[in-house]
Amino acid sequence: MASRPLGAAALCGIALGCAACKPAAPPLPAHVRISIDGAVISPAKADGRQWDGMGAVPAEALTAIGGLLRTKHPVAAAASVAGFAAEAAGAGTEPPEPFGSAELFVGGRSLGRRALDRPGQRDTCTPGWKGPPTWYRVPLTPDVHLSGELIDRDLVNDDFIGRFAIHHGHLVEALRARTVYPVAVDNQAAGQVLFVWIEVWPE
Repeated sequence: MASRPLGAAALCGIALGCAACKPAAPPLPAHVRISIDGAVISPAKADGRQWDGMGAVPAEALTAIGGLLRTKHPVAAAASVAGFAAEAAGAGTEPPEPFGSAELFVGGRSLGRRALDRPGQRDTCTPGWKGPPTWYRVPLTPDVHLSGELIDRDLVNDDFIGRFAIHHGHLVEALRARTVYPVAVDNQAAGQVLFVWIEVWPE
């Protein structure tokens, strides 16, 4: 029996059916728990100098990190950059001693500021924070966002590392990842904070 050509309506129905085969994203919870677990920091300041001392980080190391940042998969990129930054920091350069704080906002209303620190943590491009700092029962509204800053603790004058902002879209990505999730922030401020590791869980 000869096959009959499919009409436009039938083709449209097939296309719609295929689209319907894709599972819909689950609905977002009304409230979430948000934690900031750590960060990945460039082994060099924006001008190439190391964080402490007078030396400079080799340009090829910074070029390699720039290439890794263009990896499309955020977890793979963050892990690669963190490993390379730690290696560069251990090759005679002087990594920072990062600390700072972050504040959570819903619209213009603050839900509290948390310290980002870990006593005794020294010389690292991959700091983790004691706790970790966490906000509970956060409304997952489009205007929710985190604003933070990191500083290099020095004996005399502390060095400013950079500010970062984490928005609703980042929080939704972390929620759906269901694990500790790296938010790329290297395109913010001076580009010295590369990733911020967060967790978002429904409540």
